[in-house]
Amino acid sequence: MSVLQGRIKERRLASGMTLLEVANQLGVKEATMQRYESGEIKNIKHESIVKLAEIFQCSPAYLMGWEEVSVPTIAAHKEENENWTAEELSKIEEYKQLLLAARSNKQKGY
Repeated sequence: MSVLQGRIKERRLASGMTLLEVANQLGVKEATMQRYESGEIKNIKHESIVKLAEIFQCSPAYLMGWEEVSVPTIAAHKEENENWTAEELSKIEEYKQLLLAARSNKQKGY
């Protein structure tokens, strides 16, 4: 399995998505998505790699294996003794969106 196929599968699983969900967002059949992951289709179009990166919230360079750093995961876990308020959850979401925008700007070279 090539780096690209391995990372597509890794990011799909990390995102908690099924092959069908990714295929629908990508605009291909589920079987095509499965063949991307298995390596049966080796020449994936540039546009598809870019779209997969958007779906998985990572860079195309990461999927291609040109970058070694994986996308950081931001999580706010609810423990039994923690009860996040709606305001706190909203702030967590705002911070996440800020980080994603900064990542996008960095990837665009801003």
